[in-house]
Amino acid sequence: MTQTGRWVADPTIGWRILLTATLPDPPQVEDAVRTATSTDELRRALVAPDPEPVVVGVAGHDLVVSAHHSAVDGLGLLRILEQRGHGPVTSSARGVGDRPAGHGYAGTVARRLSEAAFRPPARITTRRRGVLTGPPGGDVMVEAELPGSFRTAEIVHAAAGALTDRGAGPHVAVAVGATRDPDPDGAIEDRSALLRLRDVERLDLPGIERALREAPVERPPVTRSGAVDRAAAAAMRLLARRLGSTLLVSHLGEVDAPHVERLVFHPVTAGGTGISLGAVGHRGRTVLTLRARAADWNADGLERVLEAVGGRLL
Repeated sequence: MTQTGRWVADPTIGWRILLTATLPDPPQVEDAVRTATSTDELRRALVAPDPEPVVVGVAGHDLVVSAHHSAVDGLGLLRILEQRGHGPVTSSARGVGDRPAGHGYAGTVARRLSEAAFRPPARITTRRRGVLTGPPGGDVMVEAELPGSFRTAEIVHAAAGALTDRGAGPHVAVAVGATRDPDPDGAIEDRSALLRLRDVERLDLPGIERALREAPVERPPVTRSGAVDRAAAAAMRLLARRLGSTLLVSHLGEVDAPHVERLVFHPVTAGGTGISLGAVGHRGRTVLTLRARAADWNADGLERVLEAVGGRLL
């Protein structure tokens, strides 16, 4: 696992991504760094900041891989699962290839900070603030399983509609996780890129499909400039609650993993709203997840949003 340059991103979050694989037989506990009596407890522990790039935990039949996003992307989690002896594991996800970036890193930072200051993305929050029970630094994670498979554009369209119904204001911004080059033989590293869509509430499904085809990529927050590091970090601390997008969507595609019974993917919670929607298709079904900060959301509020997304897909 490699990383070039320095990871310059919101320092208030742990930047851990999770893949949960349910196996036919309980995985070997001695191969895991962490164990827990329940998968929910294990996930909560594995999203906490950790200096290790990859941490593996076991709870019953579930193997949970946690990785820092600067070292591993979503498809890299599948590679790690395969390397641990649970392969073959392959995905239908295609990369964006040599699609050009809209801006360099410094230009992207300047543009996003300007947006945060003067035209911030729409926010959504739980309507039940009085019953928030999670620890301030933790995350809430919920999931739902749907029959069939769904394209990324369909999921973005359903999510935007659900957020609008829930009262999200104008300028719904959806960051869509993509991979630059899904190389099954290359080094495991962060090959991710973002496709960022603005004013998604105004787009129908064909419009979202077109936007995903045409959007320039935004590179991960890695730089080699100490001056940019310091300026970006200071600005991110100041505008953390207004940065990012209304929602992050990351789809691992249709995954073929014959020795795995079920897969669940949790992307990072970044930006002001701090809500991410993960998706992975496997064995004719799709598991959707929502993840958000426990300081702002509870499980009931997230489940209501996820039910609305699922209802628009079925």
